[in-house]
Amino acid sequence: MFAAMPILTPSGLSARRLLLGSLLAACLMIQAGCGAIQAASSGDAGQPWKVSDRRHVPFSELAGQARAADIVLLGETHDNPAHHATQRRLLESLADRKPALVMEQFDLEQQASLDTILRSGGTRQEKLQALKTLMKPGWEWPGYEGLLATALERGLPVLAANISREALREVSRNGVAALGDGASAQLGLDTGWSAAQQASLRQDVVAAHCGMLPEAAVGAMVNAQRVRDAIMADRLLSAPGSAVAILGRGHVRQDLAVPVYLRQRAPQKKVLSVALAEGELDPEAPQPYDYVIPAKAVSRAEDPCAELAAQKPGPAAR
Repeated sequence: MFAAMPILTPSGLSARRLLLGSLLAACLMIQAGCGAIQAASSGDAGQPWKVSDRRHVPFSELAGQARAADIVLLGETHDNPAHHATQRRLLESLADRKPALVMEQFDLEQQASLDTILRSGGTRQEKLQALKTLMKPGWEWPGYEGLLATALERGLPVLAANISREALREVSRNGVAALGDGASAQLGLDTGWSAAQQASLRQDVVAAHCGMLPEAAVGAMVNAQRVRDAIMADRLLSAPGSAVAILGRGHVRQDLAVPVYLRQRAPQKKVLSVALAEGELDPEAPQPYDYVIPAKAVSRAEDPCAELAAQKPGPAAR
């Protein structure tokens, strides 16, 4: 999902920057995946759509392609139970291969705690409770409990994939150099990115925030999004074997997100990108994924754009 965490919220910022923090926090609470997918307004769980062939295929075909892949990217809308059920179904079908479960829902700094929990002598329920406590507010635990239960039952590694909001703030203030000497090149951020990709990502970031981001903030947001995607790719490449990633849908786009950095750094890896969509799929719309699986949209009480508009400060406050 685009810009899921606030990156500019230190004290003393102008109202314009505080609006940015509100927009980003709301994007997390909206849990909309922040990666647009063309779909109709209704629909229930459906068969996988194979983008290259423009046809529906049995789930067993998708599962077979997932078994043949080194990295499987499952792009979700974070609060959709049908998406989580599909993720668990796929993970269980691959569990005998012992893939790492790589999760956006944990920050890199939490990896040591994850390892301690997984290696502890506690019961399954005790470990799940510890993982629930470790997961930061904003993520809906019931959606991820089943995935983590499968990881515990099948002995799968669990890897944190997200950069923390604190680290992302530093990137926003000081650029990629905040990650350390040579990090930009190591993560694949210095090459292989075109002006067209930059413009497209910029357009998506603006749209994902309802056109309400201050213009001065858009560039920082785009750079932050690229850093997040590159770090997620890095975590996937650190897995000891194959990997299954649980990410927001925007992060699994083949043209702008994690797959870009995986191709650049490890072109020999077979990567499968699966978008878990909401609503009935529009077969005529371009889809930057290998497969799309439609599911019924979640009913949400509030219009996120209207909520953000209500938070926007007036001219005098700017």
